[in-house]
Amino acid sequence: MKLFLASEAKHPESIKMLSEFVGGFEGKSIAYIPTAANGDGIYSWKTGGGWQIVNNLRANVTLVQLEDYRSSEVISQLEGKDIIWIAGGFCGYLMYWMRRTELDIHIREILEQGTVYVGSSAGSMIASPGLEMAEWYLTDQEHGASILPGLGLVDFDIFPHYEESQYDDIKSLYRGKKLYLLKNGEEVTVDGKEIRVFGVERIIT
Repeated sequence: MKLFLASEAKHPESIKMLSEFVGGFEGKSIAYIPTAANGDGIYSWKTGGGWQIVNNLRANVTLVQLEDYRSSEVISQLEGKDIIWIAGGFCGYLMYWMRRTELDIHIREILEQGTVYVGSSAGSMIASPGLEMAEWYLTDQEHGASILPGLGLVDFDIFPHYEESQYDDIKSLYRGKKLYLLKNGEEVTVDGKEIRVFGVERIIT
C-alpha cells in the first residue's frame, strides 16, 4: 500500500514530492474527492487552489463527491484509478460520508490493487485510527468528530498546518500512540512497511 499524507497537498513543495512519489502525473487517472470541504460550505472547494491545481497536472481527473452516492456504488468510480486524492476540510463530515458509502470498508482493497492514497489535511488525518484531534480548539474544533473512527490505514496520527506556538498545547492534549506534526509543504509517505518524513521530523509519543 502507498500513501502520501500531506499537511497541504497543493503546496508547491508537496506537489513536487508527490510527482516523484507516483512517477509523474501525465496520463495518470486521479479520483478527486472534495467532500471534506463541503462540510464548510457546499462547493467552496471550486474556488480553492487544490481543485485548480489537480486539473493542471496533465492527468485524467474524475470528480467524486461522496454526497452524490448513498451506497457502495461509489466504489466503481474509484477502482482502477492510479490516485485517490482526498482533499481537506472537516474530518467528521468526511468520515460520515466514507461510512455512508461504505468506502471505509473497501478503501484498503482498492489501495492493495495499486492505487495511491493522497491525503491533504483532513484527508491525511482520517487515515489514522481516530479523529480526536479534530475536536481540539487548536483546529476547526469539529464537535463530535471523535465519535467516528478513522480509516485505520496507519497506526499513527497526523497534525496538519502545524505552527511552533502550538507545541505545548498539542503535547498536553495528545493521548495517542504517535503523532507527526506537519507544516504546510511537509508530508509522511508510506510505501509498504517503509515510512518516511519529508520536511522536519517532529513526533510526539
